[in-house]
Amino acid sequence: MISIKTQLLRLLAFSGVILLLILVLDFIPATAALIHEQAYGLYAFMTVLSFILSFATFTFMKNTDQESWTGLFMGVMVVRLLFTAGYIGIVLYLGVENRLLLVINLFVVYLFYMGFEIMGLVTNLRAISKKAG
Repeated sequence: MISIKTQLLRLLAFSGVILLLILVLDFIPATAALIHEQAYGLYAFMTVLSFILSFATFTFMKNTDQESWTGLFMGVMVVRLLFTAGYIGIVLYLGVENRLLLVINLFVVYLFYMGFEIMGLVTNLRAISKKAG
């Protein structure tokens, strides 16, 4: 299993790549219309949420046995989905222009972070299976 420090550094680098992608798409005139003006806020929300959930997951993994990890990983994915749905619900309730673009931007960033989390799970499970085998 990789250390929490390594995982958080990987998450920081991944978050930097996503921010760079948003910045590039926002400043190119041909693609600027694809980025909502609140994209940076939703990026910040997803980044902070990912750091909190990653830290909590690794802390919990250190203190529990491996049989409960599957439920933990599924629970973290559900928590991320619920917080994301809550965030989009609050933002839409407060009123925002171009709602569809905001929702699309949010779920693209959400899918990037879910992909990163799944890659982290596969890496951890591979390390665990090699150690057990």
